[in-house]
Amino acid sequence: MHPLSTRWPKSAAVLAVLALGACAPDQTVSSTPEVQDFASAARNTVDYSSLSLSGEVSLKVGTSTKLSVRTSSRSRGSIKWQSSNPGAATVNSQGNVTGQSVGSAYVTASGFAVNETYLVSVTPAYTLTSFTVSPSTGTALAPGQTRQFSTQQLWSDGQTRNFGVTYTATGGSISSSGLFTAGSVAGSFMVIANCLCGALDTAFVTVELPAQLTKITVSPKIVSLNAGATQQFGATANWSTGATTLPPITWSATGGSISTGGLYTAPTTAGTYRVIVAHSGGTLRDTATVTVTSTTTAPPPPTVGWSIERNFNSGAVGSYAGTGASGFDDAAGRSIISSDKSVDGGLSARLSIDSADTGFGSWGGVINFPTTLTQGADLWLQLYIFVPSDFVVKTPGNGSLKFIRVRTKTSSGSNAGYNDIQIQDDGEWESSFRMIKERQDWWFKFGAPGTFKKGQWQRISVNLKMSSATGSQGARVRVWQDGMLLIDENRMQTLSSTTDFADALYLFTYWNGGAPKSQSLWVDQIRISNSKPAWSQDLERVDQ
Repeated sequence: MHPLSTRWPKSAAVLAVLALGACAPDQTVSSTPEVQDFASAARNTVDYSSLSLSGEVSLKVGTSTKLSVRTSSRSRGSIKWQSSNPGAATVNSQGNVTGQSVGSAYVTASGFAVNETYLVSVTPAYTLTSFTVSPSTGTALAPGQTRQFSTQQLWSDGQTRNFGVTYTATGGSISSSGLFTAGSVAGSFMVIANCLCGALDTAFVTVELPAQLTKITVSPKIVSLNAGATQQFGATANWSTGATTLPPITWSATGGSISTGGLYTAPTTAGTYRVIVAHSGGTLRDTATVTVTSTTTAPPPPTVGWSIERNFNSGAVGSYAGTGASGFDDAAGRSIISSDKSVDGGLSARLSIDSADTGFGSWGGVINFPTTLTQGADLWLQLYIFVPSDFVVKTPGNGSLKFIRVRTKTSSGSNAGYNDIQIQDDGEWESSFRMIKERQDWWFKFGAPGTFKKGQWQRISVNLKMSSATGSQGARVRVWQDGMLLIDENRMQTLSSTTDFADALYLFTYWNGGAPKSQSLWVDQIRISNSKPAWSQDLERVDQ
């Protein structure tokens, strides 16, 4: 407790507290040291605590007022006026008191039968005009991070002064000096600065939780290789913020070897092995299965005149659509025989996928060719597809859906990339389709926006001339929709090497980035041939 408060009369003590800094905007303030100096001087002269005050006066620095003797008895001789603290307030012989500086003084009038005391309090001539805390906005912190806050006080005389400030905060803790520490809960919060002069200001703080990796996925998920063959693996990531940026990862394998970039080399011993991708420093991981055969078998020469037809009409409704003659040969885990829609015969295959799933092994299906297609061979393909009107194609970071995929391999049986025809979302791209030969990595776009129709059956027909050469004597790709030629392209390779070959049709089978939602589509009347079929006669410009 301040020493003056124990010896001054109650009214003097109240004024002393005010003089020690309690102020608000447009109020006056005084500084503690000057009051303390005055108190010390006062105690060294007269013990004013035994006196009753005749009056109390408040002045601003530089202003004056006249005091009058209030004693009613007749006084003799002259009255003597005296200030206990001339540094704060002076008084002349006529009782005129002038404020000199912030502080307090006792002014006494003495003479024959006169003994009166007045408490004079002197306050500043300036007022508080602005009180602000900074930074006021734009503070974003992770849990545990800190930010220093400060205040500025501007007064009417143009000076900045710093009276005492206390801080309170939500969403974290704050020290007496204004150092804020963010809490563990995300949200928008406040830092509140309270000035002892009565003013306050508020700053706003956002606490943001760091992004969390929610899923990491390896691709492809299932691979068959000959001993010593290689396969490039890739990985995708999903974050709690919706981002797909790949974090630091490590690759490992239970057999064979794999590089830091995901290039796997199969071992010389046949068997089933695993390739694992893991988040470096984290716990998330994903696994691919690799089946290795011990012998390398050269692809047999092509046989003239084979054809395949899969119409799904011999299967039971609701049964698995992967039983050879009645459906797919492989990778059709969620494809079932359906009576919901059909082109002919009452049945079709319904292909389904779950949200965020890439779908390999369950989405779509594979049909193997009776013989391989080598350099110079032809592939003819036709199918019907029904895509519901609410079916969503686009996946963030991908933008298109793998549709018709013709797998190619090297002479040793290693993956040599796919001939991919992909569907793009109508209305968002300059074309309805695009195609690419993996390893050539050149996109060819075709079909004006709106060409691909949802909510109805469409017939898609394809002819591939298998060749690693391009130009008029090399590879050729033609695609028709309902008999209308959409593209005739000879710049796209269909084989990467003269010794490569094609051996299977992959229908959908893998969704880059994962499906945007759980959904289904239908296919029917799949026809494949290695020679010009009779059904090709109705295709426009088929003989060109």
